Amino acid sequence: MTDSEEKEWELLSPDQVTVKTLYMRGIPRWEYERYLSAKATSVQGDTYAGAGWQVTLSEERQESLGVCSLVAVDVTLAVAKDQFDDFLRTFRKNFLRGGG
Repeated sequence: MTDSEEKEWELLSPDQVTVKTLYMRGIPRWEYERYLSAKATSVQGDTYAGAGWQVTLSEERQESLGVCSLVAVDVTLAVAKDQFDDFLRTFRKNFLRGGG
């Protein structure tokens, strides 16, 4: 993050930010990285940030469900409360999967 972005983020008090962790399964980490890199104004390690939002990705891991093995990534969102619903809706739409 740049100094101005850090200062902007510090100006948001905890009551102005909604933090939520999504436990995502079946989508590889590189897909989140590609999506977030295109939207973010700054990237620092596993954290992507933009105007009023910050997303942190966990390391990719394998989880077993019976005989199936799925890739898993935890996605932690910290978004300004007035933007949270729209941000989450757009984020989830970008990672919808169909199956049959």
